[in-house]
Formats: sequence, structure tokens, C-alpha cells
Amino acid sequence: MKDIIQLHTSDIAETREEILALQGAVCAICGKPPERPVLDHSHKKKNKGTGLVRGVLCSNCNVFLAKIENNGPRYGIDLYNLPRILRNVSSYLEQEHYPYIHPSEKDCTSERRLMIRSYNTICKHAKSAPPYNGGKFSHKLKMLFKMYNITPEFYKEK
Repeated sequence: MKDIIQLHTSDIAETREEILALQGAVCAICGKPPERPVLDHSHKKKNKGTGLVRGVLCSNCNVFLAKIENNGPRYGIDLYNLPRILRNVSSYLEQEHYPYIHPSEKDCTSERRLMIRSYNTICKHAKSAPPYNGGKFSHKLKMLFKMYNITPEFYKEK
């Protein structure tokens, strides 16, 4: 590691600009040019950090990072494991989603009405199909169409 230099308050602006230039004039987290750049460091008191400068962030990313670091212990995430957990969060958010819409979210496909001829087609293949129920495309019907590799047809919306 390089020699550690104790900064003074008067050194902040110059050091911030120097590091920002090394970062390509963008925030180290979001990659955008910061309107209000902040010299970020690992806090010794709250987070048992080192006090060392990590980089330059925009003020929004600095606040976001502080919330993550300060609230981690509240949710059982110690700062030692935080980087690994954040990498896992990143992978989780980028993974393919399951084909289910949560009940608290409006399912725009559920308002489509299944054509009776499409319903009759699935009834010919499946031993037990749910009732037609006005053409409501239920979860069970969706699974039957998928199972028999049949594309459902819907009435056009008005």
C-alpha cells in the first residue's frame, strides 16, 4: 500500500478534483458527471472503517451508500459481508423473472377474454379444464395452454 497521507479540511477540494480526474470525471458508482461531487471515505466511528478515501461520488450516490452501510447491521448484514451481498443483489436483480405477476400488481393480461373456440380446443386436449367463466384466463388455463403447446386466442378489446 502507498504511504498514507493525513488530509486536512483545506485539502478536500483539491484532492476531490484530483481523484475525480482519475475517475474520468464521473461518479465511481453511477458513472455520471457529479453536480455536487463528494470525497467518499470509510467511516471509522460508525462502521468501524479505516478512514481512508475510497473515491469521489455524486451526492445522491453518497447518501445511498451511507443508507446501505448504516442500515446493513439493522438487517443482520455486517459490513464484512456487505460487498458479497451487494454482488448477490445485483445478480438477483438482473436474473430472468418468473412468469408470474404478483397479486398486488395489476395483470393487464387477466382482462383479456379467452375466445370460446380457444377454450373448446383446450377442453379437447385436457381431461379436466376449469369452467369457461366468461373467458377469464385463469392460471390453470394458462398452464394447460402451455402444457399442450397451444396458443390461446383472445377477443379483441374494445
